Amino acid sequence: MIGSLIEASTPLTYTGYLLAFVAATAACLGAAWRARSVPSPETRQALTWFFSGSAVWAGAYVGFLLVGSALEKHLFYQLSLIVGFGTVFAWLWFCSAYSGRGLHRNRRVQQFAIAVYVIVTALKVTNPLHGLYYGLEPAGGAFGLVVTHETLYWVVMAVAYALSAAGYLMIFEFLLEAEAKVLPLGVLTGLTALPAVFNVIGHVQPALLDITHEPLGVAVFAVGLLFAYETQFSVVQLTGSVEEPNLTIGREGRIRGLGGGIKEIIPPLSEEDLGRPLTEALPGLGETIRRGEPAWRAGFEKGEAQECQEERAMTTPKQSDASVHPAEHCRYFRVIQTSLGQGMDTQTVVLSDITEQKRRERELRESERRFQAMLNDPNILAGVLSPDGTFQKVNDTALGYIEATRADVLGRPFWETPWWETENRSAVREKVERVAEGEYVRFEAEHVTPDGEARTVTGIMRPVTGEEGEVVSIFVTARDITERKRKARRLKQAKEQAELSKLEAEEASRMKSAMLANMSHEIRTPLTGIIGFAEAIGDEIDGDGGVAHFADLIEDSGRRLLDTLDAVLNLSKLEAGQMTLESRPIDLAGQARQVAREFAAEADDSGLALEVEAEEAGAWADEGGLQIVLQNLLSNAIKYTEEGTVQVRTYREDGEAVLQIEDTGIGMDPAVAESLFEPFRQGSEGLSREYEGTGIGLAVTKKATEQMGGSIDVETEKGQGSTFTARLPAADRKAKRSATDPNEKKTGRSDRVGG
Repeated sequence: MIGSLIEASTPLTYTGYLLAFVAATAACLGAAWRARSVPSPETRQALTWFFSGSAVWAGAYVGFLLVGSALEKHLFYQLSLIVGFGTVFAWLWFCSAYSGRGLHRNRRVQQFAIAVYVIVTALKVTNPLHGLYYGLEPAGGAFGLVVTHETLYWVVMAVAYALSAAGYLMIFEFLLEAEAKVLPLGVLTGLTALPAVFNVIGHVQPALLDITHEPLGVAVFAVGLLFAYETQFSVVQLTGSVEEPNLTIGREGRIRGLGGGIKEIIPPLSEEDLGRPLTEALPGLGETIRRGEPAWRAGFEKGEAQECQEERAMTTPKQSDASVHPAEHCRYFRVIQTSLGQGMDTQTVVLSDITEQKRRERELRESERRFQAMLNDPNILAGVLSPDGTFQKVNDTALGYIEATRADVLGRPFWETPWWETENRSAVREKVERVAEGEYVRFEAEHVTPDGEARTVTGIMRPVTGEEGEVVSIFVTARDITERKRKARRLKQAKEQAELSKLEAEEASRMKSAMLANMSHEIRTPLTGIIGFAEAIGDEIDGDGGVAHFADLIEDSGRRLLDTLDAVLNLSKLEAGQMTLESRPIDLAGQARQVAREFAAEADDSGLALEVEAEEAGAWADEGGLQIVLQNLLSNAIKYTEEGTVQVRTYREDGEAVLQIEDTGIGMDPAVAESLFEPFRQGSEGLSREYEGTGIGLAVTKKATEQMGGSIDVETEKGQGSTFTARLPAADRKAKRSATDPNEKKTGRSDRVGG
């Protein structure tokens, strides 16, 4: 209440009121001006609005006291009511911004605040109609009018204090989480209650009504809030979050408190360090604070803080001192020292981990070093653009590529320089715009040099960002890949030619297969007839006459020709992959005895002893393929042996099943032994060769062996005989026994088959 119900109000009382409100206005204006230096933008705006609103509120009461007419006093009082309730929401704005809750940015919260403010303001403005909020009555003395508070006034005051309390809770929770002192907040709470307390006392004791106005209490609260913010609240807010490590240092530099999780971030610290001098617990940090340095660096190992090597010495680490950490393994902390208003001997040290920032700084220096190296590289075309694409720097290599000077390109848009043909410039401009948005863009372009030669370059445009992540420049590098392109084209042409040759070879192979199939049909049929007729003639003519002799020659020649045809067909099928050999467990010893019995008569006719030494040896092989190998090797051994022995052996060795055929025949020069496995090659060749044959059998044998996963080799000496050894994968389980030899024993034995 501004006036007094007591008629004895004096000019001295009026002057006291006027000076009090003027002082309140000045104090709030001063606080608003000082709040402009608050570093946090949202906190600064909230405090400025709160202090400014409080100043207008107190100023409205100054106007109320100075004007003379009742209408003017009424208008000033209405202004004070409207502005005064607005300070509640300015206070909530500050609490939300300071605590980091961000409620002031929530749209629904904003709508709720506007609705409450509009409703309360409407009640105040329409008071002349309902008279439920206040009353203005004439009064004697210097005041002229007296204000009486009605029911709605007390309701609105309760709402205002309820809203203010929500703000206190936000700050209280924030201070507790930050492990900060809450005493200043308690003092503020008491200051906030002053206007309500005096109004209540004044309501029950009319003698005190002259000193019960809210702007005076709010002004005192505003000054207290500014003091609390500058001495404590700003420090707590400066830590950024409750995760920021901090410690409190008291008299003689002793550690008084550990907060913000500092024990987890700084391993050497523990509760046992409370009371110890900081210079003993963390000598490096103590020295950093003594020197007034802004950052502390340390390495932590086995629970101890260790000295960190200077960054400038990174290339020459102190090898002799194992306790010195290289700079890239150090952690860096920004050191912030401040007082919490607890006396000159107490301060809080906040440590902000800036290791990642330091890492980015090192990477930036390394990037700048690489950039400079690229500019000096004679093999790289390099340049720097501004974000809008204007050329700022270029190296000599790039200038030499277009035979230009720096004056020709610097200051011009990148896409308008001589590196680009006219038809490519719009595409280059589009790429520069993408890089200016932070994208990495690769490019490849054709360029015609001044002497008319077509060249190809490929490169990349990289955005260079500043501390806030904004693109500050564009780094362009490129290489001439003309020769690489030419080699790639030649390689492509060679691959295409190879593919064409492959197709032609496959077609030739198909035609050969078709031709051999036709040959098999067209030659085998009449040849079988010739052999049959020769046998018939020999059977009908009994005696030693010439006709019988010629019939035998025809039969032998026909059979030799038929064997040649079979060998050629088998070789062709093996080479073309048309003969499928499916490996399975095979009784190698049984197969060897079976084939040896088939050749026993032939060996006997040649006067040779055919012996089999067969140990049990299961092999993974195709039965038909194994028959080809056995028959060809035995046939050759008998053919090229005039007297003596042909031996067939089977056994296991080093996880392989081994087939060995040894003869005492003519042998051959070891120098030409390997060529025997090539098609149409023999030990004796030409018109003077001593033995008949096509030279295909061993080639077929080698192909069949290899397709079954095996190998074959020969040991020979001219005039001493030959030994052919075929090695096949051994079967992991018992091989299937030969159906032709059901009584074969498991143990190895030596049999004489012929002779």
